[in-house]
Amino acid sequence: MNEEIKKPSLTKFAFYWGSIFGSVVFLYQVLSQWLHFSGNFFQTLLYSFFVVFALMYALTKYKRSVATSSVTFGKALGLLTIVSLVMSAFFALFYFVLIAKLDPTLLQDAVNQMATMMDQNGMDTEFLTNEKVYSAIQISFLFTSFFFDFVGNFFYALFISFVFTRNNTPQFNFDKDENSFSKDENKEEENQNQ
Repeated sequence: MNEEIKKPSLTKFAFYWGSIFGSVVFLYQVLSQWLHFSGNFFQTLLYSFFVVFALMYALTKYKRSVATSSVTFGKALGLLTIVSLVMSAFFALFYFVLIAKLDPTLLQDAVNQMATMMDQNGMDTEFLTNEKVYSAIQISFLFTSFFFDFVGNFFYALFISFVFTRNNTPQFNFDKDENSFSKDENKEEENQNQ
């Protein structure tokens, strides 16, 4: 009974890990908002470190569990782009929940600041009181939070894809029970002895 194990496609694998890491991003953002930790430099830096770790982990896991040969730059970039896209969708979902339920005054405060600046410059601010304009601002806020998060994640994905698909790239071992460095050294020694 020699059964072949069906390996997931690149897209399924990317959506799987993107959903897992996206859920963590969502929880991280909720906790940051709840602890009044959001918006400062350290929170942004920690988020960036997490994104880089998540992308490196997804690519390393794909190389070990799915790829039968070395991963090309295109496949690595495609995988990490989809992971980044899903993570950014969870990021935008957080802002939707934030505006709708957690802190509805956040967007209204931003609109009020914009109205104050426009008033100081002698511009008309009557259109900001229109409900349709406010709905359009909400939608554009969600879209821009998704877009700019995705662009930032994409640059990380581009860099990681480039570095991890080059020859002589260090392989990170995220599995606790495996030690790939010692196994590779033992295989090289056995090949030299024969």
